[in-house]
Amino acid sequence: MSAKLEGAGFLKKYNTNLSHFSSSSQALAEQIKAHFGVNPEIADVEVEITDQEKKNRIIKELDKTEPHSLDEIFTYKRPYGFVLQDSAYKGIKTWKNLYMLVLDYLYKKDKELFQSLPTEKKFISNRGNPLFSLNQKDLRVADTSNGLFVEVNLSANSLTKKLATLLVHFKIPQSQIRIYLREDRDA
Repeated sequence: MSAKLEGAGFLKKYNTNLSHFSSSSQALAEQIKAHFGVNPEIADVEVEITDQEKKNRIIKELDKTEPHSLDEIFTYKRPYGFVLQDSAYKGIKTWKNLYMLVLDYLYKKDKELFQSLPTEKKFISNRGNPLFSLNQKDLRVADTSNGLFVEVNLSANSLTKKLATLLVHFKIPQSQIRIYLREDRDA
């Protein structure tokens, strides 16, 4: 019986210390975020830069190597930013993030056309899998964009092909988007 009481006492004290540790570590994390003004969970994205001087500064900063177009192969490459018509974005960490930002841009450009995407046959695969839906269960891995569920379980090359199709659908020439890369893991 003594061993059981000892074990229960140990667990009670352990849980109390764990609770103190959790709240202390959370407080430390908040203090660090506040002091340095950094939140590692949020992408460092600058959105819709329309001031020409600032846009040029970002473009120069992004132009570490060269601009890329949607018809290239992006296997092993990671995005850093892009320019679409009069808007520049930087601090992008994933292809999914780039894709979702372009979708937000297209939504702002033409909300009605954007909302019609789930009914467009060109956004349904040969196997009958939709790229956009009003029902999350229609997709394998869904994210949301302005009221629609979007399939995001795609490779970099698949995402850029879908972007090219979307630009045609929204009557935006492919020459209006330039992608800047952060790294090439296969270099």
